[in-house]
Amino acid sequence: MLQPKKISMKRRFDPSPLTSSIVDQLPIEVLRSIFNKLSFPDFVQAKAVCSSWNLLGEEFVSKMPWLMLPSKKEVEEGDGIDVKNNGYNGFLNLGENRVYSLKTTPMEFRESCCIGSSQGWLVFLGQRAVPFLLNPFRRIKIHVPPVDRILGLKKMERNMDGDYEVDYFNDCRSSGFLFMCGKQEVRERFIQKAILTGEPDSNNENYGLILLCNYGKEIVYYASGGDNSWTILDGSHPTYQDIICHENNLYALSDENSIEVWDLRGADGIGIAKRSDIVLPFPEKLVAKADSLRGLCTTRFYLVEACGDLLLVVRFIGDYVDGDGTLLQEWDCLADLCNHPKVCPYRTFLFHVYKLDSDILEWVEMDSLGDQALFIGGNESVSISARSFPNCEKNSVYFTDDNWGHMEEDYLYGGHDMGIYNMKDGSVKPIYEFSSEQIQPPPCWIIPPAMLES
Repeated sequence: MLQPKKISMKRRFDPSPLTSSIVDQLPIEVLRSIFNKLSFPDFVQAKAVCSSWNLLGEEFVSKMPWLMLPSKKEVEEGDGIDVKNNGYNGFLNLGENRVYSLKTTPMEFRESCCIGSSQGWLVFLGQRAVPFLLNPFRRIKIHVPPVDRILGLKKMERNMDGDYEVDYFNDCRSSGFLFMCGKQEVRERFIQKAILTGEPDSNNENYGLILLCNYGKEIVYYASGGDNSWTILDGSHPTYQDIICHENNLYALSDENSIEVWDLRGADGIGIAKRSDIVLPFPEKLVAKADSLRGLCTTRFYLVEACGDLLLVVRFIGDYVDGDGTLLQEWDCLADLCNHPKVCPYRTFLFHVYKLDSDILEWVEMDSLGDQALFIGGNESVSISARSFPNCEKNSVYFTDDNWGHMEEDYLYGGHDMGIYNMKDGSVKPIYEFSSEQIQPPPCWIIPPAMLES
């Protein structure tokens, strides 16, 4: 059984020499057979027995992306009415198409706001705007410096009702006032994405954490080996839509379709230098499609590295979509509301994918992703080979809901917009279904680093 106190432990079980000799004598194939039958909580416990079992467990973790899910019971019994205190309570193993539920929801999953997922780690924002890293497979928790000053906050505390009480400093950013906001409004207002550079080790060193924050207007960087402070990067084209890291470089995509690149090899954070800053023309097909759908949908943009190429992924989200998938105007949903109530939540219906041609500095449309599958949402945008694990659909985009600005507008829906988009035929099918369309907290991908190396 996975207990809350154990998921935050840095110390692992240190077996006696006698125990070590016994477990080391078990044939590796027998262990693999046992591991393959364990429930997720038992699997995590088994990894903690000794170093050899932990190493073998990494083989199983690295075979699959996981979708972190809230409690199905809480979501469906609450029916969207009281979801602010819901917590993540299990993982969908995509390779097995099987959900592993936790008997007890870890405290961190319920009381803190998940602000990102990167390289097998989850990033949460705790009380008083203090971020921390959590590896649910290794049961390691690492605190990083607070970001209250960067966010312009004098106070940020979560109350018993599940809301955050937030008070700004009275400066140029705000008039200084106290207000309440939910977890997803925290994502919209304060931290839109969190990604790691490098992977934290047992000494909590040799990694960096990058946040896209303040409505995407600022990018800040923390280096574990530095002076325990945050560095604000000098961006030229805010607001930014997405950030990714690749080969010691940070790539930032702005809503002006510019790409800024920073060199992150300065271990202490001081040596960060901008390498390039280019503004690209928007693809003609993208502009034409967006114009034809004006008033019916919004677009979101993502950067993804795939097989050495830089991809621009454009997500089209219908603002109001009926049960048949038809895009509607707002007044269509309001018509005859008293006699015929109609729920028309937002929903993703289309993706465009473009590859950067660095020679001519243009985005070139991609008709197919080949064997690759893209995973986007509140996590770091990634691409993996569909051949790496069973049940993964190649030439597809796996997406979760990151529409933070609209997620808490209506108690009937929000967090629901997830699925698998097929690049070949344009179809969308569900990943995992709840009976309610109000799914809080929203599901989030967590993908181990070994998955990205295959």
